[in-house]
Amino acid sequence: MAAAIVRLFRRNPIILVLLLLGVAFSLMNAEFLAPRNITNILRQASMLGFVALGMSFVLLTRGIDLSVGSVVALSSVFVAGFSATLPPIVGIHLALIAGMGVGLANGLLVTKFRYQPIIVTISTMAIVRGLAMAYSDSRPIFGTLPDVYFLLADGAWFGLPVPTVLFVGACLISGFFLNYTATGRQIYQVGGNEEAARLAGVSVDRIKILTYVLSGLLSAFAGLILAARMQSGDAVRTGVGWELDAIAAAAIGGMSLMGGVGTVVGTFCGALIIGMMANAFNLLGINPYWQRIVVGLVLAIAVATYSSHHLKALISKALRIVRPVRNGATEISTGVSR
Repeated sequence: MAAAIVRLFRRNPIILVLLLLGVAFSLMNAEFLAPRNITNILRQASMLGFVALGMSFVLLTRGIDLSVGSVVALSSVFVAGFSATLPPIVGIHLALIAGMGVGLANGLLVTKFRYQPIIVTISTMAIVRGLAMAYSDSRPIFGTLPDVYFLLADGAWFGLPVPTVLFVGACLISGFFLNYTATGRQIYQVGGNEEAARLAGVSVDRIKILTYVLSGLLSAFAGLILAARMQSGDAVRTGVGWELDAIAAAAIGGMSLMGGVGTVVGTFCGALIIGMMANAFNLLGINPYWQRIVVGLVLAIAVATYSSHHLKALISKALRIVRPVRNGATEISTGVSR
């Protein structure tokens, strides 16, 4: 048992970081470990977790999706708006389809038109947010959702908040998909070496489109939960800054911003860490703006860490190439002297 725990921490050191942060925050404020507060952390982290999980799929293929926050907002106003005249289940499906549609558009623009992912998703971020604001007239949509819908955010299964149970389920499915299916392994291949994956017969465009569609779907699902949590749909404030938090959660969990490296376990822990930080800052009376600074520093460290490793790898590769050349030059000069 002890050996298994050691192996778990060795393979996923982020779990140890999560536990240590939990201990540190609990020492700073006794309310941190209160059952009600833990439930609140799990609920908040789970909503961001869905977005971070979707972002992880895209990051694994060396992409990025900055439209996720806008998709969350669009999903929330769609389910609230359509539920005014249609059954809520119809609004739920339309919101999910809209999220997948945004992801499909991102994927097609990146693969078929060869646009840079950051340019594409910045554009769709603005467009989708604008659509959400136009649909809702930039006003929150209240009073259209039935009481049973609110259980999606406030209910509990097995003693855990419903969003947490759903998030854990999504992580388990995603982990199985990435590690035990051919398509999941191809996602890692594309991120690790796109040209090699293409030569191996992998449909790179199809894989990339799939990851953007999954990102849109999971972001839309987060919007559904957030609408249940807020009991309304809001296009102006909902999901603002979530793209940064989602990237930070994935990066904290060890997801490489340059593709091909990362785990679902890491993203799960990263989302919990972001949620714990926000909650602890609130309990300690720290200005929430400092959280944005910390998130920015985390991203900077993640990029710097990758860059230093990448630079070392390039130097090592260059030295391996130079040594044979030097040896060859020495042999040739020796032959000439003779």
